[in-house]
Amino acid sequence: METVKEEPVFKDFSLMDESRKLLENHFYDSAFINEYGRIETARSERYGLSYSVIIIHIESFGGAKTAPGKKELLKFLKAVVSALMKVVRTCDVAGMLEDKRIIVILPHTDYFGSLITIKKIQKALESVSTAGEPRAEIIFAQATYPKDANGFGELVGTAGRRVAGRLKSLWVQLGLEGKLFWETVASLTSGTYGAEAYSTFDTGPDLDLKNSFIQSVNSAILMEIARTPEKRGILYLGVKKVSNDLPFMKDIETAGRTAMKIFVVGTDGSSVPDTKNSTTVALGDHRLEGVYFTFFMNEDAAYAVICRENWGDTHNCFHTSDEFIVEGLITKFQRDYSLQEQL
Repeated sequence: METVKEEPVFKDFSLMDESRKLLENHFYDSAFINEYGRIETARSERYGLSYSVIIIHIESFGGAKTAPGKKELLKFLKAVVSALMKVVRTCDVAGMLEDKRIIVILPHTDYFGSLITIKKIQKALESVSTAGEPRAEIIFAQATYPKDANGFGELVGTAGRRVAGRLKSLWVQLGLEGKLFWETVASLTSGTYGAEAYSTFDTGPDLDLKNSFIQSVNSAILMEIARTPEKRGILYLGVKKVSNDLPFMKDIETAGRTAMKIFVVGTDGSSVPDTKNSTTVALGDHRLEGVYFTFFMNEDAAYAVICRENWGDTHNCFHTSDEFIVEGLITKFQRDYSLQEQL
């Protein structure tokens, strides 16, 4: 949905004005949203529960030959809201937060629950973006109480900052949303961009970083998982071939039971059984033979490293702690290989 990389033809649009013409049931104005948010905060604080908010930010329109007028904007907004209301639960509250931003309040929903809801909304809105003009660049962001804020206003502010962060992210700047998983890997490891938050580097026998670098990363992540076994999250460990001799397999075996979902991915692994903490994913794709990767995400942190084989036993690598890129890589990997979506 957030995939249009053409130059936007129209930015000075007002969805807030058009939203007042909507007759959709259970889609509220900003005054109701803010009051309900304060009530939900008080309720969650009283009972010690989490709740989350999702911001749906409509950044711009692109691809149209002419700027969308009021009729087109209202038609577009009606389609977005109609699709949204078919996805959210009856206990969820949705409405206009401010111009160009829709908000959904999710009672009794933690961090990963909000990510799952975002995926559902994205799928529901895919038809809206391809059904005709105008096509929209839409950015999603979430925040969870009390992890991210002490009150509703702060929670909305956190989600808003994440929208701004995503707009600046390499994920958006390189137009990665519209690429397949392996196209994304090629773009990220090419190093044909410059940004402080991202890093490309090489590993090899005669270089400062050896090829064992990714093994050190995996060990550090598994140690952190063992240290905080109650934290939910997801970890993908991509290797050439899954075997019991892999350096990190012992770390997985000896760790106590954790809430982390760990997947070991390779071209062959049928002879390696699942363990109490890990699931083997064997994929018949030769492209896995030339790439090692680690995708790690929990409520507090995100990290990804990808190392692609080069000549002379060297590797071109990319790593980042940008949560949007990590989340996107995990989602693309799951979708492109028809795996069960865990986010």
